[in-house]
Amino acid sequence: MNRAQKILQAYQNTPWRQQIQMVGSVAATAVIFTLVMIVYVWVSSEAGTYGLKVQELQDQAQQIERSIEDKKVQLADLTSTENLAERAKEAGYEAVDPNRIRYLVVDGYYGDQQLQLAPPPNAVHAQDQEGGLPDAFTASLFDWIRETIYQLSIRTGAVGGGE
Repeated sequence: MNRAQKILQAYQNTPWRQQIQMVGSVAATAVIFTLVMIVYVWVSSEAGTYGLKVQELQDQAQQIERSIEDKKVQLADLTSTENLAERAKEAGYEAVDPNRIRYLVVDGYYGDQQLQLAPPPNAVHAQDQEGGLPDAFTASLFDWIRETIYQLSIRTGAVGGGE
């Protein structure tokens, strides 16, 4: 045997080493597959658990909304004109003759002042009087670049206005 064959034979795996490598590869694949399946089952169970919690919360929200609507119906029933008139009659109140009503004038009281929180829709704004938004807000990128180049050319004297 020559030297090359001896080196090749020395580094060549024996049959029992090849079998151990095969078994190790299959075992490693099985372990990885098992871990992936465990993670998949765990994530699926967590998703199911959270799905049930969401469903319970949605049911609670619907119950609360129904309760609110029931309260609104009860309030509407209590404040209906027929119900109010009946309760007023039970409390001893009577309908008043409009000719018997007296109004008192109180100095310094001007009645309910109406608040105006926003200008009316047809009001003219100060910006509209001045011509709208400033140019910095309405100019396009190309307009800005053109204006900047023009201003630089004036400063450097490249255009006739820089003398």
